[in-house]
Amino acid sequence: MPGPAPKNPEDRIRRNSDPLTDANGWTEIDPSPNDGAIPPIPPWSSQDPIVGGIYAELGKLPQARLWGPGTWFEIHLTLPIMEKYLEKPSSEAFKTILAAWGSGLRLTEDDMQRARIRVRKELSAEEQELAIKGNPKVASINRRERLLQQQDLKRGIEPQRPTDAP
Repeated sequence: MPGPAPKNPEDRIRRNSDPLTDANGWTEIDPSPNDGAIPPIPPWSSQDPIVGGIYAELGKLPQARLWGPGTWFEIHLTLPIMEKYLEKPSSEAFKTILAAWGSGLRLTEDDMQRARIRVRKELSAEEQELAIKGNPKVASINRRERLLQQQDLKRGIEPQRPTDAP
């Protein structure tokens, strides 16, 4: 006996896959600014207008769509450090901000690549037109057959014609 019968293909489909993840395991996000809800800055955190502007800019990043409540809480905790840095810049405060916001928020392209996240490339009008028409650089099968027949003629070989089978 060769073993058990194979499962029905519909039973083998994974139902727990991430809808944002492609076949290679990369998450693609829309390149447009995040227009979703940004949690308000809590009263116990910094209320400086410049820090509020930085917070709003963080909320507009495309990757902000992927941030959950814990990430926003982490940002709220570091806003006072940002306020102190803006009052009196120092390398230590800057290092602290980068350590807190760096890879956790995936602010840089390198951080996003490590997390297997990429911003979906926007196609130009010309590229969209090519995508709709198909890639003109790919030779059609008919053209390939015609070129092969020309090569055969140059070699003195009679080109083979497809036979019509009943």
